Amino acid sequence: MLAFIVNQFPRQVDAYFLRELRGLHESGLDFTIYSLLAAPRGWKIHEEARPLLDRTVYPPATPALVSRSLGEVGRHPLRTAGTLGRIIGGHRSMPGALAKALAIVPQSFAFAEDMQKRGVRHIHANWATYPTTAAMVIHERTGIPYSFSGHATDIFVHHAMLREKIQDARFVITCTRFNRGYLADIAPEHAERIRTVYHGVDLPAFAPDATPRHPRLILSAGTLRTCKGFDDLIRAVALLRDRGSDAELEIIGEGEEREALEALIRSLRLEDRVRLPGYRPQEELIPAYRNAAVVALPAHHEDHFGIPNILIEGLAAGAPIVCTELPSLSELIEHGRSGLFVPERDPAALADALGEILADPDRARGLAEEGRRRVVEHFDMDQTVAELVRTFQAATAREAA
Repeated sequence: MLAFIVNQFPRQVDAYFLRELRGLHESGLDFTIYSLLAAPRGWKIHEEARPLLDRTVYPPATPALVSRSLGEVGRHPLRTAGTLGRIIGGHRSMPGALAKALAIVPQSFAFAEDMQKRGVRHIHANWATYPTTAAMVIHERTGIPYSFSGHATDIFVHHAMLREKIQDARFVITCTRFNRGYLADIAPEHAERIRTVYHGVDLPAFAPDATPRHPRLILSAGTLRTCKGFDDLIRAVALLRDRGSDAELEIIGEGEEREALEALIRSLRLEDRVRLPGYRPQEELIPAYRNAAVVALPAHHEDHFGIPNILIEGLAAGAPIVCTELPSLSELIEHGRSGLFVPERDPAALADALGEILADPDRARGLAEEGRRRVVEHFDMDQTVAELVRTFQAATAREAA
């Protein structure tokens, strides 16, 4: 059996990972999901998550967690001290993350016991931060080998103990060739164990349909954070209005920047053109992609990494793309052929590119068709999940031998 460790399951974000889990489940792979946080409450989950809830393990209630942790300390004081010391020492350069790293140790003790009872042979952590720290702790307790996936801020920003984790892991999966090169530079002696597997998309589910697109609608989606550049997108729409365009904008998502974005919309008198409808699960996001004239994401370089899934999904749904040129995006988009790149924090350039696409449907169609061709070639979920199945089957078979 395989164990996946995640921050929380299910989540509003990480739709790509949910697609992978669904594909692994449909392939017949035997796995259990371990969620470091309790089950979410109060918001709608992706429908694809429901079949996986009965194979998800959550941490025990706090009193039981404390009791188990104290028991572990009493039985193995030196080993526990060594684990805590390793985590503390590994976070010297990032003390702000230390408290959270230590907080997952009790969950790790509980999960270790459960995994041994279930006969888990291999652990895979999704995200290189706290899930992989938990996998490391469980490995030290049980000897069960682990691997992990690293994607974005978890390897480029919150990178405490990253080199040690690469050294300990049987293998590492990342989602772009650029990321792989970065990780290989961190631990060059282990470069051969770092593998690139793109985030795949369900091509039939996202395929364009015959419904006419809204000819003036710009779509974006994601957590409402500064790094997404949504404020620049709103300002670009104001510029388009001032140039005589009747462009509209919809930004799907929720986050801490909602109030600031709403204030910006009011200050620019865009209430009739810009909408923030909130979070939408994946099954409701797909029709939005199909309806949009263009999908845009003017994300900031210093806070955004990998290939944003909104761009893969938008192209899969047949929409042209306008975005900033993040480091990994050359693996998906060629400027002028499968999308348009714009400078970051430049609403005027963003308005120029969006206006170009809105004014020329033939140009938009050509960009979208070439973009979808690239997604079909490199980001087909059937292919990426099949690669993951082979990888995880080999890992569990190795431990059974």
